[in-house]
Amino acid sequence: MPIITLTTDFGTRDYYAAVAKGEILKAIADAQIIDISHDIEPFDIMHGAYVLKNAYPHFPIGSIHIIGVNLNSETDLNHIVATKDGHIFIGPDNGIFGLLWEGEPATEIYQLQPTAAEYTSTIPVKDLYVRVAKHICEGGKLTDIGKKSGSIRQSMIGRPMSSANYIRATIIYFDRFENAIVNVRKDEFDRIGKNRPFVIFFKRYDDIEAISENYFDVPESEKLCLFNSGGYLEIAINKGNARGLLNLNIGDIVQVDFK
Repeated sequence: MPIITLTTDFGTRDYYAAVAKGEILKAIADAQIIDISHDIEPFDIMHGAYVLKNAYPHFPIGSIHIIGVNLNSETDLNHIVATKDGHIFIGPDNGIFGLLWEGEPATEIYQLQPTAAEYTSTIPVKDLYVRVAKHICEGGKLTDIGKKSGSIRQSMIGRPMSSANYIRATIIYFDRFENAIVNVRKDEFDRIGKNRPFVIFFKRYDDIEAISENYFDVPESEKLCLFNSGGYLEIAINKGNARGLLNLNIGDIVQVDFK
């Protein structure tokens, strides 16, 4: 039973996600379809990459991950199938893959070759991507459906600036609890910080000088920073709404100064 996941910006109020699922089941009757999320912010490849990169490693090897984020933003957008860590990814080459793996190379990359009908499709997830997924599930070779490529489009958005003594990052996402996710990973923080004291600045007067292990490390309604389960720096309030109470927004600068 092949596992096929969906990560899209389709939302749930329209029929687009249902169309994609229906076409998958028509083509691959025994497919097990898993919704990672259909609530990616429209056109937001940074949001899509963040959600998928923290979800896919928890699926079995051989899972197929279909990406439908920012599908129709440009003319002649290429679509690719790539393999990485034993998983298979099908999606648009619009920069999301570069954010998904943070510059690390995929094992294999193939540029897909749409039919005339697929080329004009407004929802390639339902036709081109389904055709490719079916081909893979039937044991077909990637060389039969695409042209081998040596690279994917890289995107500079979502990457922090850093020097020997600071990291200048941004808020890239708010989770269900309105915690602010910052594009700083723990390994980068540790590499630059080298166990030195630090101050995390966001907004004019808010600063934090310690990393908490859990939300309850501070009293209720107090702000904190921790590294979340995905390894990203997070600004939160214990049993509170960091986004609203701290007046935070996507794109806000968060700076870590090491002493």
